[in-house]
Amino acid sequence: MKIKHKEIGIGVRVRLTEDVEMFNCTYTKGHEFNVIAEGERGFDLQDDEGNKILETRLMSHKLEAI
Repeated sequence: MKIKHKEIGIGVRVRLTEDVEMFNCTYTKGHEFNVIAEGERGFDLQDDEGNKILETRLMSHKLEAI
């Protein structure tokens, strides 16, 4: 039996599976975002407070769809 995992794409809500350090802050494991765009450099994410992480290609393994 094949069970398809929920795919990540525009409009999908995602959760961090690890802490992510950015230039001036750290988003902790479990922080949730919405995927607002998708391109060859990865997903663009926005959380409920309007904070954005753009071009997540190098950290896409730290995201899970919820």
